[in-house]
Amino acid sequence: MKFVVLFALLLLVTEIFAHGDHGGSDTRENSNVVVLTPDNFDQLIGKDKFALVEFYAPWCGHCKNLVPVYEQLADAFVHSKDRVIIAKVDADDHRELGTRFDVQGFPTLKWFGKDSLIPEDYNGGRDLKSLSDFVEEKSGIKPKIKKEVTAVKVLTSQSFDELALDPQKNVLVEFYAPWCGHCKNLAPIYEKVAKDYAQESECVVANIDASDHRTIGDRYDVKGYPTIKFFPKGENKTPVDYTGGRTEQDFIDFLNENCGTQRLVGGRLSGDAGKIPKLDAFAVEFTDATTRADKENVIKEAKVIADELDTRFAQYYPKVMEKSLEKEDYVDKEIARINKIIESGTISDNKIDDFTIRKNILSSFHKETVPQGGHEEL
Repeated sequence: MKFVVLFALLLLVTEIFAHGDHGGSDTRENSNVVVLTPDNFDQLIGKDKFALVEFYAPWCGHCKNLVPVYEQLADAFVHSKDRVIIAKVDADDHRELGTRFDVQGFPTLKWFGKDSLIPEDYNGGRDLKSLSDFVEEKSGIKPKIKKEVTAVKVLTSQSFDELALDPQKNVLVEFYAPWCGHCKNLAPIYEKVAKDYAQESECVVANIDASDHRTIGDRYDVKGYPTIKFFPKGENKTPVDYTGGRTEQDFIDFLNENCGTQRLVGGRLSGDAGKIPKLDAFAVEFTDATTRADKENVIKEAKVIADELDTRFAQYYPKVMEKSLEKEDYVDKEIARINKIIESGTISDNKIDDFTIRKNILSSFHKETVPQGGHEEL
């Protein structure tokens, strides 16, 4: 008896693995996309629920591009799963279903009404709005779409001029269309770039759906998607076409050069960020000085320059000199302390920037990491 039960369980597990995930449309655990097979198709479709069914193949590139959108669509209607279902069937594996419903290519989407196995072809857009509008129109059920949290500044026809044409800001703008495959491929990279520059108030990473806000796209002669343009700071806001590469590093190199920023991949500041060359020379001179009197003279000169610059980090240079005058190992211990704080994961990105700049300035007091030479040469 035990053997029979174990064998039955084994068959059940095998069936789940055989039909639970065929890759092409969704591989997320606890997915709200219903998986259809020849065994359950007629039990679920054409009964008392509306259904949108995707016929896909795991090897199909367009099917893979549809994955995140189709998953979001299923999430948007899960609150009404007793009235409408978002489903998929691997029509490459289950060819009899594809043949039965005249599937000629992948992905093919078909709408099944209640109590009907005669489907209607879906020929609309493959973006979330188009799909959810279609399901709502056919079923009368409103979707509940979760608003995605993004670091990219989303522009519209109403908000475009206020940000992109702001003379106080450098703005990188992607003109995209939701159905564009290249735009979808760029999206995760562009999101990373936006996060990298989230702390830079004067260097903004933005986008606009130019297929929806056509007047803006037409104004800037957008002919294809994605088109990326850079709107530089200043009164003359004539945009510059971005023609560089599409990697995170490519965008960072471009923005650092054009915004005067010093960001790295991942958003951290570079090792030169916040350093002041004129005061770096005083740091070298202070470190090279052999007597206390000489060091004190350097501090006096550095304070004059720091007062002229009148910034917090300029004032940090003479402060480090004064601390080092009292404690010879101050710089090494302070760098170690700051490193521990930065890597603790307990402080905000803004604080990480602050401590990184302090560490960079402290590094100027290490002979082996700074160019030699007096401040008179700068």
